Amino acid sequence: MTKILTILFSLSLGLMPALVLTIHHGDNIAAISLFILSLIHLIQHRPINFSLNNKEKILILSLALLPIIIALDVLLRDLRLKYLDYYLRFILVIPIYFALRQTKVNLKPFINGILIGALGAGVFAIYQTMFIDVHNVHGYLMKINFGNLGLLLGVMSITGLFLLPEVSYKKTLILLCLLSFGFGLTASILSGTRGGWIAMPFFVSLFIVYFPASKKRKLISIGALAIILIITYASNAYFKSRTDAAYSNAGTYLYSAGSKAVNTSEGIRFELWKAAWLIFTEQPIFGVGSGQFNDILKEKIDAGEIPKIPVLNHAHNEPLQILATTGIIGFLSYIFLYAGSAYYFYCSLTPDSIYKIRYLSLLGLILVGGFLIFGLTNYSFGHQVMVLFFAVMVASIAGMIRNIELNENA
Repeated sequence: MTKILTILFSLSLGLMPALVLTIHHGDNIAAISLFILSLIHLIQHRPINFSLNNKEKILILSLALLPIIIALDVLLRDLRLKYLDYYLRFILVIPIYFALRQTKVNLKPFINGILIGALGAGVFAIYQTMFIDVHNVHGYLMKINFGNLGLLLGVMSITGLFLLPEVSYKKTLILLCLLSFGFGLTASILSGTRGGWIAMPFFVSLFIVYFPASKKRKLISIGALAIILIITYASNAYFKSRTDAAYSNAGTYLYSAGSKAVNTSEGIRFELWKAAWLIFTEQPIFGVGSGQFNDILKEKIDAGEIPKIPVLNHAHNEPLQILATTGIIGFLSYIFLYAGSAYYFYCSLTPDSIYKIRYLSLLGLILVGGFLIFGLTNYSFGHQVMVLFFAVMVASIAGMIRNIELNENA
């Protein structure tokens, strides 16, 4: 029974990356499966070992603190429980971490899940482009989330090359990693979600610093990526128009005035950011409360403090949204979520670590850094699929790392 449970547990690890962009409600299917299997495993293997080292304590606290702040905000103010719902998932994934921490799972389903997810996202994007609507590629999600997760899965796929020294099928792994990276990048490009593209310098920087290859090969790889993007820009009219529009609209907003400057995608975002900052400065400690942003925004527009823009539920910028709604208190817990999880993965990414730990640790840094950058132009944690993907992947990667470390030490 224990062996069967371990096999199922291993297989469930690949579900989140494989299904999140390819199956309707795939994120829910993956998260529920992994959560239930984790609880069964923890019940079977009582008592749970709660002896944690420093980086584990920081990780658990970082996952729990922001939901606690949001819960207090919701319960003590407006009782709008739907704003608590998403953040509770950061606490609900903690059992997944503890179950993986004490289970020696097979890493292959997780690796394959990432490769399949990136490939599936690219195929889905190509299908929607060719047969449905070239200007509305989104899978089953909002197009920003689809594009960002596609890019993230693509970059995670290329990280699989870290495992080359560990496998015998080197040529096959190289082909699959490159193919999956290409399809993940394709999903991002065809979705037209420009905000996620600013994360590319961060991903390239991690590649330069940590990838186990010569400087010459790294430079050749980066040059090849640059050539691919240039060719895509020159040959793909939609990608070119989206890129040019971002540059043009930002310039119009910064150097012009009037409704033309404001009523563009970029202009509206800039005004939302200014509005969020204004709301924060008026109530800097605790903010205006979760769920109050759109009401306060409407009041500011009616009062003439902000130009007439669409009244949205969020500021299209995660740090500013957190500042406006929960103030400095919430913002510090938000920063700690990213800092704590990044610290965990950074501590494990040492030259002395075995390839599996370095691979998983780099995946963790890509995940955390990518989401932080995605949040600069979108409120990622305002969408269930993004919260679930981030929380489940952080807990899964961290749990696998710790289990390998404990076995190595033993």
